[in-house]
Amino acid sequence: MQKAPHLVFSCLKCREPVSFCIWDESSLCCNSCQKNYRFSPEIIRKLKKFEALCRQIHASEEILGDTAVAIDVGSKHVRVPFRLLLTRLGSVLTLEMGEQKLEITFRTEPLADCVLKRENYYA
Repeated sequence: MQKAPHLVFSCLKCREPVSFCIWDESSLCCNSCQKNYRFSPEIIRKLKKFEALCRQIHASEEILGDTAVAIDVGSKHVRVPFRLLLTRLGSVLTLEMGEQKLEITFRTEPLADCVLKRENYYA
């Protein structure tokens, strides 16, 4: 059974989605147009921090369910439950690759599939 990727970005050449797991490899290829991507050590470091942040938010869902984000707009005060924010907001990291911006999205559903690879990475 193949592990599901949890990071995805639009190919800079054909705009098709390129999905990957940061623990798999530092270079990858678009399945649609075959454009190769090689991440610098700096981008890999940022991707690992982004992935760790998203994991922590996901792991903290129980306590975050009891919290809210307060928004003040003029005289109005609105409290948005953090649990609602978790279901409505996507996590996106914008990085520069050459002269182009690469928006990498974190997908929560396949999160557990990459845990084993990450644990083996540190072994």
